[in-house]
Amino acid sequence: MPSHSVLRPTIGTFATGLSTQMRVIGALLLRELHTRYGRENIGYLWLIGEPLMLASVMALLHTGGHTAYGSDIKPLPFIVIGYTTYIMFRGIVNRSDSALTANAPLLYHRMVTIFDIVVARALLEAAGTFLAYTVLMVLLWSLGLVSPPARPLYLYAAEALMFWYALGNAMIIASITFHNRTVERLVHPYSYFMIPLSASFYQVSMVPQPYRAWLMLVPLPHIMEMARYGQFNSATLDYCSPWYVVGACMVLTWVGLVTMRIYRNKVHLN
Repeated sequence: MPSHSVLRPTIGTFATGLSTQMRVIGALLLRELHTRYGRENIGYLWLIGEPLMLASVMALLHTGGHTAYGSDIKPLPFIVIGYTTYIMFRGIVNRSDSALTANAPLLYHRMVTIFDIVVARALLEAAGTFLAYTVLMVLLWSLGLVSPPARPLYLYAAEALMFWYALGNAMIIASITFHNRTVERLVHPYSYFMIPLSASFYQVSMVPQPYRAWLMLVPLPHIMEMARYGQFNSATLDYCSPWYVVGACMVLTWVGLVTMRIYRNKVHLN
């Protein structure tokens, strides 16, 4: 067994490296925030302004609905939680295709990696969409249109899994699209194509067999079902396998790390 004297330097080196990487990601996040939104008009409030407007439009389209998906699952909160959860995925994926193009000069610095750039962008998108969801749900709750989350931990876990899954996609896309413009043009269609496969606007139980079994091969419906289980008391986890999503995220993360390592050496800085 390794001695304590060997473990201490190893743990210390890891902690130092992690601290350095967190500072790098934090600096990149602030740079991205300032570059994208600046201080004009409403400035940094655009971080939540854009997803809040999109989610509000979807909510307004369903304010007159009377059909419930369950005893306490009304159309308005159902659509809000489904759409805001999905636009986290869409935002992270859509922003990944230009991540290296916009930030390639930063790779001059040895401490900055492709992973740091992608994570910073993903965190910014995730923060914006989650804050937009929170603001909208608090507003609807104050109006008596929705209830507080029945199982908050499951809701937060679903949001975390959505972030991880989207990040895995973004890592692969950011690396490949830097040298392949054809793939870059397919990123936005891909994010829109995933909308009907995400179960954002319907319950998985509504899909008949054998289509339901095929649908469950996609991790997104599992995440949506978990988010609804966290929000609604009558929702169930009958069509949700968290470990399947974790496995898919781990595979995507591994492929993303390998892809970034391959393409890092191909990034030529002028």
